Amino acid sequence: MGDRRAVLILVLVLVLLLLHVPNVYSEESTVEDKFSDFLSSVVGLDLTKYTSLQPTPPPNSEYPEEFGGLVEQIVLSPNFEYNGTNFGTMGIFYNGHMSSLKLYYYGQEDYVYSEPQPPDILSRAKGIIQRYQTFASQNYDKDTSYLVPMLNILNGVDDVSPTEFTEGNVTFRISKDGDKTRIEWIYTEGDFLVDWKRVDIKFRYNAFESFHDMWGLYSIGGLSAISSEDFVQIAQEAAQNYELRIGHENGTIETVKVPDLSNASYSVSLTMVPYRFIDDYNPSQIERDPLTLYPYWAVLFYFNETIAGVEGMQVGVWGDTGEILYCSGFGYLIPEFPSWITLPLFLTATLIGILVRKRVMRTRILQ
Repeated sequence: MGDRRAVLILVLVLVLLLLHVPNVYSEESTVEDKFSDFLSSVVGLDLTKYTSLQPTPPPNSEYPEEFGGLVEQIVLSPNFEYNGTNFGTMGIFYNGHMSSLKLYYYGQEDYVYSEPQPPDILSRAKGIIQRYQTFASQNYDKDTSYLVPMLNILNGVDDVSPTEFTEGNVTFRISKDGDKTRIEWIYTEGDFLVDWKRVDIKFRYNAFESFHDMWGLYSIGGLSAISSEDFVQIAQEAAQNYELRIGHENGTIETVKVPDLSNASYSVSLTMVPYRFIDDYNPSQIERDPLTLYPYWAVLFYFNETIAGVEGMQVGVWGDTGEILYCSGFGYLIPEFPSWITLPLFLTATLIGILVRKRVMRTRILQ
């Protein structure tokens, strides 16, 4: 009898212990929960009015090679309907953090919100940043103080006329493209803008269209250790010693020396990039972190006359070590971009734009 009583007491104790053990998994939000929470609490949509269209595509999870297998990327793309009007979405999470949200809505009508929205874009943007601070502090285990100066800058702006200025380590920019208005906060060191470390919001008409936060994904590996003059000298020497291989219709390949570049015109750009996007040329001789941004110089040398469609030489150099990433001719013969221009979704156009501003799009030819 005593043994039976002891067993019952033990069972009762175990039950009580289990009742007081916190259910960690139930408290952790899934990306689906965070996605819905972002739409409702940050964008302000009244999701109780919308119906999720079926079938809803399941989350697509992978560990992209460009992040060195260190970052889980999850993509969600549910569609919603209200009163016969549909809109699509695409949300991208990196290690559980919302880095990108895009709404696809092609009408001029606004969404259904849980509360009345301000009529102007500036007030809406302020509300989004304020609500995002709360959302991030509740859902992410990270410091959200970087959002404070962004909101302070926004509070000092009177309208959404195109502008650009820098305060501290943040460059603030407002730009317009037709019916779209884009508001950006870009990390800045000195006079150098680091496009891969940014927060931005885009509106179409007055309605929210997209949000991106890449501020915390990458760290900065330091600015360039070589000057633009030293870089041009390194690049010019590499380009001058290069031999072009020109293919002919009969299948033969002709080797041609690069003409004298000592007086050639050229254009130079400096940017910060993750090394994983460009190491398919010449891998760096030093160990690099896939989640760190490194200085990268690029130059285009222009020939006085084209050589079988080749218009000049292009050279890329690591700004911290002076190592040459690539050296090749460029022209219009092959309509494709170098493979390092495959960037994470919304940033593709950013880096392409850096090159296009310097010259009409160029491509590599036969190596």
